[in-house]
Amino acid sequence: MHEQPGSPMSDTIQGACLCGQITFDVHRPQGMGTCHCTRCRRWTGGPGLTGVDVDAANFEVTRGEDLITHFFTEPGAAGFGFCSTCGSSLYGFGPGTFFVAAGVLQDLTLAPGYHMMVAYKAPWDVITGDAPQHPEFPPES
Repeated sequence: MHEQPGSPMSDTIQGACLCGQITFDVHRPQGMGTCHCTRCRRWTGGPGLTGVDVDAANFEVTRGEDLITHFFTEPGAAGFGFCSTCGSSLYGFGPGTFFVAAGVLQDLTLAPGYHMMVAYKAPWDVITGDAPQHPEFPPES
């Protein structure tokens, strides 16, 4: 998907919501990026969502799956998963893939490799660093 050179592709990263009742593992992350779209801004309450790309088969809930609530902004759109107890934003998801919120992952060492939906970013959102910026979706790797 959006693999980054030099990133630890075989690592497992553990994550948890704020209250700790939901835990999960991300196996073989493909990279990390930031989405600046309106939906991600509203979901996080910030400039967007920085998340880790992972195939659905490599995302494993280890505790509290029954506490995860899914929300869809419209039929056919990507969905969002959050903790129904504490409200933590956990992941965005679409067919066969998860975009796991970086802030709920422990010991994350990946660096953002791209910015997407930059055409829709908030006017006060200043993007720094040298990661490529894409007006909408990045090209598939």
